[in-house]
Amino acid sequence: MRDQTSELAIITEIKWERVFLHIDIQVEKIVPAAFKLRLYKRKAEHEIGPDGEMLSFKGLEPVHSVPVEADSHEGNLYHLVLNISSLDGRNFLDNGSWQVQVVPQGAESEEDELTCSLTHDLAYRLDDLSRIFRYDGDRYAYTMSFSVFAADNDLLALVIRSRFMIENEDWKKRHYVQEAKSRKGKRRKFRKAVVTKLMRAWYQIVEHTHPKHGSNVLFMTETKDYLWGNLKYINDRIIERGLDKQFNLSYSVRRAVGTHKSALSWFKLITLIAKQDYIFVDDYVPVFGFLDLNKNTKLIQVWHAGEGFKAVGYCRFGKAGSPYPVGNCHKKYDYVITGSEHLVHIFEEVFGIPRSAFLPLGMARLDGFLDPDKIEAFRKEFYAEHQAWKDKKIILFAPTYRGKGQGSAHYDYDQLDLKQIYDFCGDEYIWAFKMHPFVKEEPPIPEEYKDRIVDLSSCENINDLYYITDLLITDYSSNYFEYALMQRPVLFFTYDREIYELTRGVHRPVKESAPGKVCDSFDEMMTALKNHDFEEEKIKQFVIDNFQGYDGKASDRAIDYILLGKGKKDAADKQPEAGQDR
Repeated sequence: MRDQTSELAIITEIKWERVFLHIDIQVEKIVPAAFKLRLYKRKAEHEIGPDGEMLSFKGLEPVHSVPVEADSHEGNLYHLVLNISSLDGRNFLDNGSWQVQVVPQGAESEEDELTCSLTHDLAYRLDDLSRIFRYDGDRYAYTMSFSVFAADNDLLALVIRSRFMIENEDWKKRHYVQEAKSRKGKRRKFRKAVVTKLMRAWYQIVEHTHPKHGSNVLFMTETKDYLWGNLKYINDRIIERGLDKQFNLSYSVRRAVGTHKSALSWFKLITLIAKQDYIFVDDYVPVFGFLDLNKNTKLIQVWHAGEGFKAVGYCRFGKAGSPYPVGNCHKKYDYVITGSEHLVHIFEEVFGIPRSAFLPLGMARLDGFLDPDKIEAFRKEFYAEHQAWKDKKIILFAPTYRGKGQGSAHYDYDQLDLKQIYDFCGDEYIWAFKMHPFVKEEPPIPEEYKDRIVDLSSCENINDLYYITDLLITDYSSNYFEYALMQRPVLFFTYDREIYELTRGVHRPVKESAPGKVCDSFDEMMTALKNHDFEEEKIKQFVIDNFQGYDGKASDRAIDYILLGKGKKDAADKQPEAGQDR
């Protein structure tokens, strides 16, 4: 996409009148001779992301343009009326992604043309403007939809997606191995199809030779090379209860998502999977998208996150990064464990499976989270290492990453004025960074600031850091979910909130639903810090809504229901009623 998005030409309104598309453009400081629509087509294929989503293509190239003239204008407000049935000569727009561009008077080349930006208010309404024009007995359709992308200057640009569609009679067939047109793409598709069939065949062979007796349990993660979080707590509790004598425990821990693994490693993994009665996973595990597990094998998703804002899975359906309608590994879960009943609706949308598959039994990794002995032990160890911080308040800055995935993950440290932060901290505060594991670039802390500004990103378990945290500052991450149990304030520093909501996508508006004060600028955040303006009543209500039944026994409930077959009712009976003492 072009990054010459301009604030000098802003689309302020879009509306339909049957096949007439009305577009209003406010132009400042330049006198346009004309406007044009420019077609961009993909230069690269999609990639599978860490959450099972299809990542955006790597780039676009302009291939065609269609000049359009303003129907009228009043001052600097130009009104375009586009007859979509005769835009390109007497034709519809071709398949592809189109942008609205302004051609200033006297422009000598395409480099002088500017892509129109659009208002954030309009961007939030784009989903309601999509149109489907059906014809030939509903077997065909012409669709026009709208989306946005953020250019390098952080202005939003409009993307008009023009597509001719044909009825897909075989939509239930797997399309995980993507369609291809080029010879190279077809060869790659063929190889993937062959490998997929071999994997499925090998699974069937091993599975048939290992009858299911309900005693084999696999704990599996494809994002870390060690057992952690909910998986670790459930595994440890099985051992503590002596149930490892009743169940054969196996483990597969490796960093496989987004990396290349040998064919041998995949066949070893499938061999292990085929022997199991129960498989616990904590994140996106793409191999299950290729396999149809034995009906007696139960696949359980314990999910690593609580409640966040980022749109993942089928919450993004129909947008860039959308998963396929069928075949996604998220649709294969027999059970999904959630932290509370409140979260069922959220993950019902994310995974695209029915409500009946969800077990609101609590987050296993919060078992013992409020144990006074555990808290005191960590605090003692921590302050033994950081004695100078013992009498100071700690602000934990823990945002999520920006970028499409692990390979491009980053954070814009330029949004933070470390001099202001250092001066604010004075003798009262320590500002501690805890960056997302995907972000490899360390915070650029000047040497002279390191007595008040520190980096604790190397600490593996962020939950432990909550024991010494007085204020959490985050953004779209779900880390506030666990921290809420401390009943301490949270600030949300969302310098790119509208850009993030409109491009990355969220499943609910941040400003309306965050359990704390939302600050859209650095200055706003610093003012909130200085005034102790954290809107703490929101976090208190959040705890009431999500944790009144918290008793620190989620692992036991999961084990009782899934492994010991005590039934959902029996397991739920162990969970305290709302309002019961913790």
